[in-house]
Amino acid sequence: MKNWRRKSPFSSAEEAARNMVELLAKEAEKAGTPLTDHEKEILLQPSSESPFSVSEELRRKAKTLISRIFEAESPEEFDRDPRSFSDSMLQAGDTAYSNIVALAEEVSRDIRPPLHGWRLAKDRLQLIGCGGLVVLVMFVLVTIAGFVFHWK
Repeated sequence: MKNWRRKSPFSSAEEAARNMVELLAKEAEKAGTPLTDHEKEILLQPSSESPFSVSEELRRKAKTLISRIFEAESPEEFDRDPRSFSDSMLQAGDTAYSNIVALAEEVSRDIRPPLHGWRLAKDRLQLIGCGGLVVLVMFVLVTIAGFVFHWK
């Protein structure tokens, strides 16, 4: 899903994935467990459906680091740097689906569970309200056009 609100700072999905790995490597260095070049290559490889494409040790290490990154980032989309981990994930997941994107989405689903209860109802009501508003605006525009162009 492409982020349509602002232009991407990345020229390709691969560049966004490389940025994610760089940010993960920086976080790993802060944690005292730097990523090797081989681990970085594995994270950049296209994701397969097999859970064995990434070793369990690397999977656990990466998921821990990714959760730290998500916790440190601002939850507000417009307060973040366009090259942040979350925004990179949005861009990297568009065409190419690398191991880093797959792991980041797993962590994201664990951290941000689906809406339930009042939040879900509120979200659906807003969606229905926006749809009704669009229909109303279209009706008004057609009515105005009918008066202007003398349509019957």
